Amino acid sequence: MSENQSMSQQILAGLGGVENISEFENCMTRLRVVVKDGAKMDRKGLAKIHGVLSVVGSDTEPQIILGPGVADTIATELRGVAGLNYSEQDMNSGALMQKKSATGILDFFSRTFAPLIPVFAGSGLLFGVKQIFVVIFNLTGTQIFNPAAVVDGGSVFMAAMTVLCSTFFTYLNIAVATQAARVMGGNMYLGLVAGGIVTNVGGLAGAAMGFMGLTFVNGRGGTLAALAAGALIAVVEKWIKKHCPDALAVHLPSLGAIVVVGLITMFLLQPVAGFVTDIITTALLWMFENAGPLGGAVISFAFLPLVMTGLHHGLTPVHAALIQSVGYTPLYAYNSMAGGGQVGAAIALLVKYRKYNNLTNAVKGGLPAGILGIGEPLIFGVSLPLGRVFFTACAGAAVGGLVCGFFPGMGAVTINVSGILGTLVNTRPLGYLLAYACSILFGFLFTYFVGAKEENLQHFKSEI
Repeated sequence: MSENQSMSQQILAGLGGVENISEFENCMTRLRVVVKDGAKMDRKGLAKIHGVLSVVGSDTEPQIILGPGVADTIATELRGVAGLNYSEQDMNSGALMQKKSATGILDFFSRTFAPLIPVFAGSGLLFGVKQIFVVIFNLTGTQIFNPAAVVDGGSVFMAAMTVLCSTFFTYLNIAVATQAARVMGGNMYLGLVAGGIVTNVGGLAGAAMGFMGLTFVNGRGGTLAALAAGALIAVVEKWIKKHCPDALAVHLPSLGAIVVVGLITMFLLQPVAGFVTDIITTALLWMFENAGPLGGAVISFAFLPLVMTGLHHGLTPVHAALIQSVGYTPLYAYNSMAGGGQVGAAIALLVKYRKYNNLTNAVKGGLPAGILGIGEPLIFGVSLPLGRVFFTACAGAAVGGLVCGFFPGMGAVTINVSGILGTLVNTRPLGYLLAYACSILFGFLFTYFVGAKEENLQHFKSEI
């Protein structure tokens, strides 16, 4: 790979060229690729490219860690290369999650929720801004920030703000079902129908189902029901398309999918998903209210390993279910402490190992994102290569989780807004800020006094 090539060209060469790439996509921090022949990929060469933080994943499904902004820029450049299949772009090529490349239910969760993450973050931050306006009204009485209903004397401006920050969450089930159908290779607009049924059962609301004393309820089962309905309607549509005569191929697949999956959704998926959601919500709230600080420490300590392995994607529908059930997700507040531990550890490395230019550059590159709640650059670019620093960061997070445990009712009203910005979307902002500060402080102290092994520091020693 020539240093005169652009970063995207170097990455393309390291992956074995255009002919070796089946498909690729990106999230906020990673470029995810499916290659045809893992032996043609130069894994070590990829890791040495300036700007690449790390290369993880298998030989056939590598993930190139680039950091926020960079991942999207590289993906945009690669989209213009002839012969490359960008899975988010090709709407008619079938399922985004093929059997040959799927890694199970977590992959399904990841591909379904990944496009929604920026909207979660943007809507959540807007909610935080609205909360600041409410505080200003409470302190000063400025009428334009009056949060009461317009008919009760509230301001039109605040009513408009409420519309803007709540609309996404109002129609979240539709967004989830639409993307789930798309991931499974179905018509995304049939997914819209499936999510719409979950959101609003229309005139059936309140009517008896005819068994077990259940009634039809708008939104029952939330995102879990929407996930299942969206995926199922895609499967049913494709099955009907495969087996129906060509003369009926325009009408029958959609008709059959809507009737079959619509009835299954109302009579089966919503009651079952509602039952599961109730159990999850009750169990987690009980744990947060009774496990106390010690439970919070364990939860926060464990989150960085989940991010490292990608298992954190499995928590997204749980967060969504909690937000829909009780208005906030306490789990996300505890998870946010992991970012604080990382930030503290990174600052300690800056102070203690200033002579390692590669290390200080990596920390400086990842620290702003870490403070804003995006942890992958620091995880893969700094703490993991340094071995035990990863665990001192986890220990700092545990202290933050311990502090969270002293504030029952703490939680985030949205997801994907963490770090210092998490204060804006937390039900107990001062408690969150205290806990986050503690996670940074103890992440710093643990890392500074424990330090990194000299053998691990060699990874960053080339530019002393």
